[in-house]
Amino acid sequence: MNEIKNEQRMPQKSVTVKIGNNDYTISYPNTGQMIDIDILKSQFSSGNYEKLKYSYDSGFVRSAVTIDAVAIFNVMLPQLRDDLTVKSLFALDREKMDVILNEYVAKVVPWMEEWESILKKPLDK
Repeated sequence: MNEIKNEQRMPQKSVTVKIGNNDYTISYPNTGQMIDIDILKSQFSSGNYEKLKYSYDSGFVRSAVTIDAVAIFNVMLPQLRDDLTVKSLFALDREKMDVILNEYVAKVVPWMEEWESILKKPLDK
């Protein structure tokens, strides 16, 4: 009997988010982009990203999620800032930022988590 290996399905190489009237496609970040994203998270939080992310305070957690989204979109979708006609995504009002965060949490986070779960596992020989 031939044994069928249980192969894991690879996540999509990109995800599409809709912000305003525009659709944007984000490809999984390469190594340099991942480093840039992590550096921005640290800079945006003045080195306090981990404290924000793992806090029990819902305001701090929201700040960490906002920092995540802005860092990823700054690196992976640099045209978003121009399309929204702002110098910084942090300059957006709460309503516009909520649109971005909703797309980020609904689409980007699960997609990135799917990639991370696959990449954590050792490759079969």
